[in-house]
Amino acid sequence: MRRILLLLAIVATACSGAEGEANGEDIEPAPETESQVARLENVTEATADDAARQAMAAALDEEFPLHGLVNRTTLTIRKAADPESDIIGWLRIGERVRLRAEPTRTSNCNTGWYELAPRGFACAGQGIEVGEEPPEVEDPVPPAQRDQPMPYRYFLVKDPMTPQYHQLPSRDQQRAAIAFGSRYVELLEADQDRRAERFLQGEIPGQPQRHPVIARFLRRNFFVAGTDVQVRSRRHFLRTTGGGFVKMANLDERNGSDFAGVDIDDEHPLPLRFLTRNARPRIHEERADGSHRFVRDETLEVMQRQTLFGDDYIELERFGDELHHRLERPEWDGPRYVRDYYIVTVDAIEPPFEVEENEPWVHVDLSQQSLVIYRGARPVYATLVSTGLDEHATPTGTFTIQKKMVTDTMANLGPDAGDDSYRIQDVPWTQYFEGSFALHTAFWHTRFGTQRSHGCVNLSPRDAHRVFQETWPRVPDGWHGVSTDRTGFRASRVHVTE
Repeated sequence: MRRILLLLAIVATACSGAEGEANGEDIEPAPETESQVARLENVTEATADDAARQAMAAALDEEFPLHGLVNRTTLTIRKAADPESDIIGWLRIGERVRLRAEPTRTSNCNTGWYELAPRGFACAGQGIEVGEEPPEVEDPVPPAQRDQPMPYRYFLVKDPMTPQYHQLPSRDQQRAAIAFGSRYVELLEADQDRRAERFLQGEIPGQPQRHPVIARFLRRNFFVAGTDVQVRSRRHFLRTTGGGFVKMANLDERNGSDFAGVDIDDEHPLPLRFLTRNARPRIHEERADGSHRFVRDETLEVMQRQTLFGDDYIELERFGDELHHRLERPEWDGPRYVRDYYIVTVDAIEPPFEVEENEPWVHVDLSQQSLVIYRGARPVYATLVSTGLDEHATPTGTFTIQKKMVTDTMANLGPDAGDDSYRIQDVPWTQYFEGSFALHTAFWHTRFGTQRSHGCVNLSPRDAHRVFQETWPRVPDGWHGVSTDRTGFRASRVHVTE
């Protein structure tokens, strides 16, 4: 399979077995003089009540009276007013933040380092417009929708060498970009790889030239994220989260699975049982010699994977060397059966470490492809996940969340990637717990409950959003991500078992 080269080198993170160090012991405690806003920062979206929200709003107005609008694609938040200070978080274009009134001016930041709520510093001149009222700009970039399962719109690239433009292109610029990309594909298809590379470098006279309006070319089957759609001359273009533009006709939108787990309550206590493969219930027949036979009941509909069982689940039975789940419903004329490996059981465990009463933590069970959210010793939510395939195993152990990102780009590129290459821009609700291994949304597949990933823990959009809301740290309003290593942000633990 030929590989069409990406024309821009990118730095990205892959769900692979990269070296990483989860450090839950070295997190620097917040100082006693921290602000009221900082003291409230671990009130997560899932646990906040009206009083907590009102307290946060009042503290913001008092301690951080200025408003900031991020106007740079990405901006780093430092622990101190120093470009060499530790990174504690990240901002993204279009986001709005709150700032203290008095900046710290230094030789490397004449505009001033502003302290952000709830902590940290950013140089305003590197990408923040500051005002006493929320700054307004023409054609603002929409920020990530943090209250939605999908914070941006997501698209599959349908065509090879799809141009991404620096700006909305004219028709002539678009034609030039298409001609350049098409010629490159022709050379590859003619087994002229070396000539194709020289063509990319502009070393072959008399050939189409790369137009300056082209930012990069995108590979087919990669994913891009966008904030909104813009129109020029009746042509529609996706404005990507990186600031470029891609013609909508080259893209196919992906919204992800609607599947979601369940809240643990009196109606849905643990253990819970989910079907992980489509299955038609079967009738058990015992032969005269005592052997067993199972026949599909063609009068029943196929049960869809991810079905949650209730009172219709009875027990796991053994028939000779085989195990089958027994199901019963009033409308059936007897029990029906499903193979043992078609159903997973999600059960509670005792905390494997000391926890506070409402401390959020996560248990991932690789054998059952499941995840349970806890507050203290109490399970509050359960769902199905997809963890690493055997050749990309998810690590086991107890970890702490190292980086928590509203979105982060993931990729596996380069000459060794081969047919396993991928690039997914701005994967939602990403929480790294061990090196490049993370909990995150997977909107490109629906097979939760079975192994599928390159080592990360894949969740449906709704589930990933829920887990993100529950865990520590809370990503502050206006921030795109936080680091928990020696930054004062307290991190939830992720316990992964086989």
